[in-house]
Amino acid sequence: MFNLYYQQACLMVLLASFSGLLQASPNIETEQVKIDMQFLADDARNGRAIGSAGITETEDYIAEQFAKLNLQALVGQSSFKQQFQLHSYQGEQLSVSVNNQVISNEQLTIVGNLASVDWQLQSVARVFVGRDDDLKATLAQLNSAGKSSVVIINPAHQELFARYKSKFERGISFVEQKPAAALVLVMSEQTELTQLSVKASIKHSQQTLTNMVAVLPGKSLADEFIIFSAHHDHLGIASNKSGDIIYNGANDDASGVSAVLNLARHFSKQDNQRSIMFVTFTAEESGLIGSNYFAKKVATDNIKAMINIELIGKPSKFGTGTFWMTGFERSTLANILNNNLKSSQRQVYADPYEKYNLFYRSDNASLAKLGVPAHSISSTQIDNDKDYHQVSDELDNLDLEQMTTIINAIAEASTSLITGADTPARIKLPAPSKDRLLF
Repeated sequence: MFNLYYQQACLMVLLASFSGLLQASPNIETEQVKIDMQFLADDARNGRAIGSAGITETEDYIAEQFAKLNLQALVGQSSFKQQFQLHSYQGEQLSVSVNNQVISNEQLTIVGNLASVDWQLQSVARVFVGRDDDLKATLAQLNSAGKSSVVIINPAHQELFARYKSKFERGISFVEQKPAAALVLVMSEQTELTQLSVKASIKHSQQTLTNMVAVLPGKSLADEFIIFSAHHDHLGIASNKSGDIIYNGANDDASGVSAVLNLARHFSKQDNQRSIMFVTFTAEESGLIGSNYFAKKVATDNIKAMINIELIGKPSKFGTGTFWMTGFERSTLANILNNNLKSSQRQVYADPYEKYNLFYRSDNASLAKLGVPAHSISSTQIDNDKDYHQVSDELDNLDLEQMTTIINAIAEASTSLITGADTPARIKLPAPSKDRLLF
């Protein structure tokens, strides 16, 4: 027993010693931040859309920076590029007749992954959604069942039907292959069918997407990980504009990527007891696709905290160089960060824009849903930012000095996470969501 106490005491002294090494003021410089930002948000990247040459150039740049720091690839990966296939499905042709009446295209939509459809009355299930029925709940049940059906929807649901039609016509994407099935939605007042004919085709395409993942191995706590992350994709090029057509995404989220790179440069010079992952995700703008894939490939029990960085290029409502965090009360991470910032009289503020549900709208959500204390840090006044998701989100509209101040503060706030002295409480797991097999 004495030996156990002695070992624990020695470990505490050791951690305190390493903590002292890390608590020296970080010296991340604006000039390096500017170099990163000039590359990432340049017009030559063409808005970093998934599947584009611009995003490939971005990924190569990130890989080059990781290599300069002698970081390691994720276990099981041969490089910093974590690649996977995205399968996309989009209806091409659809014709339907009900009780020998041809239904107009405005009253039809299809979703699923069947290459072709040729259904008659007795060859497919039919579901009726009446005036007083819950269309959303019905479609959710069909989605989790994953079986082919024709859904006859009363015109009273016209508004919600239009939203589903708009969504389905943009196409549906999945990383995993799903059971072969399709749903055809038909707006009609018919409640009994004597004849039904459905003919359709669905186009399948796939592309390779890439997360960027680098590891700085820890020493005494090498099996425990802290993640710093951002997303390197953006919206690409506008097809319906004249003049400036490039969504440069300087604030969203080249600013976060630059932060991750500069944190990697900083911590690679430190004595980190926990291992650190530096991750930039793809396809955040397409629905957190990259981070959802990543979350399924790592042992989340070993991830002790995740600090995701989004839109830090503009001053917050709390003052230049300050920042706020989503999901402030969902774990004890904020308390730890603020305790580490006391000596510099800084603090992390609670998300002032809770009505936007930002906690579940960035890549931290993919890991938070699995219990990881995963939060996003930002500074932008999102309620009145005129450049958000606009072609005007360019480098000239950002304050790189204040952005550098924030990156240095993140490094300082994270010291006890890196030494292993502090471990935030896990996020309470939400109720499991139903499988999405069709959309």
